[in-house]
Amino acid sequence: MRLLRLKTLADCLQQPQDNFLLLRFIAATAVIFGHSYALSGIPGARDFIARANMGSGIYTGSLAVDIFFVISGFLVTSSYVHRAQLEIFLKSRALRVLPAYAACMALTAYLLGAVYSDLPLWDYWTSPATGNYAIVNLQFGTDLLWNLPGVFVHNPYPAVVNGSIWTLPAEVRMYLWVAILGMLGVLRKRWLANCVFSTLFAVGLFRPDQLPLVPHPDFVRLAAFFLAGAFCYVNREWVPVNGWLLLVIFALALAVHRTATFPWALGALVTYASFWFAYCPNFHFFNRLGDYSYGLYLWGFPIGQAVAHWFGVPTRPLLIFVLSLPLTLFCAMLSWHIVEKPALSLKNRTLVVEHK
Repeated sequence: MRLLRLKTLADCLQQPQDNFLLLRFIAATAVIFGHSYALSGIPGARDFIARANMGSGIYTGSLAVDIFFVISGFLVTSSYVHRAQLEIFLKSRALRVLPAYAACMALTAYLLGAVYSDLPLWDYWTSPATGNYAIVNLQFGTDLLWNLPGVFVHNPYPAVVNGSIWTLPAEVRMYLWVAILGMLGVLRKRWLANCVFSTLFAVGLFRPDQLPLVPHPDFVRLAAFFLAGAFCYVNREWVPVNGWLLLVIFALALAVHRTATFPWALGALVTYASFWFAYCPNFHFFNRLGDYSYGLYLWGFPIGQAVAHWFGVPTRPLLIFVLSLPLTLFCAMLSWHIVEKPALSLKNRTLVVEHK
């Protein structure tokens, strides 16, 4: 009977290493790739995922963001269950998200923006809009500021400085959901968590405008993938991880392609494939490198806009991608080693103090 037992997510969590770092790195790179088509200024330019799903709105970047939220739902839920202390959980989340984001907002506003603005340098730096860009966006509201004075206004995709940050308010709201459910003890009781998850899913499906902490329609999809990740963690002992099952789900998704049920099949495929990739192949060599995915995500769009600015005319998307990726990776490496890693060391220090 033991031979017939499939490996589950609970078994996978006992492994000494996983591939989440690499998966996030690939997803962040895919976001940059997908955005390069929008930044190119070529009418109708779409990546291969968008061309395969005509009219669905799905493209490489959107799939990558879905993966991010599946991973986040799984790992953040695990984080709260293991620590079970609200203060430690909130500190850990803040140290992971805020320092790199604040650095990106400040450097984008006062350095990158100053380089690419049409305004005289002093006028740009003293403009209230320059400071407001960082201040407002750091509030994680739904009214994010996309423009800086005179920056990228002549680009093929004009004026928008960083289109990637729209997901961060949704991410923070998902953290709050985990904190609330954790404080209420929901996450430690599988039956109760599944009841709550089912209720939230039903509300999001039939009355998305009534979903608490999800004030924007675009957040509903992200919340669904975060919920899928959280569900898989809570039910980790019952979720098998197997390559043959992945092939079955893939075949089912192909069978219903371009039908009304395809988005659901694709969602299941993205979720399951994320866990298969994280735990089944052996790509553990990547874990010796830094965690550059967050920096790639934060800096990919403004660096892509800077590259598009150099050409000033509609430019091939692959050219923007090839030129912007190494520059973005350089910024991501600086972000990790100078900002993110030191901030995370404070989290670890906090945990040591709390356990003394």
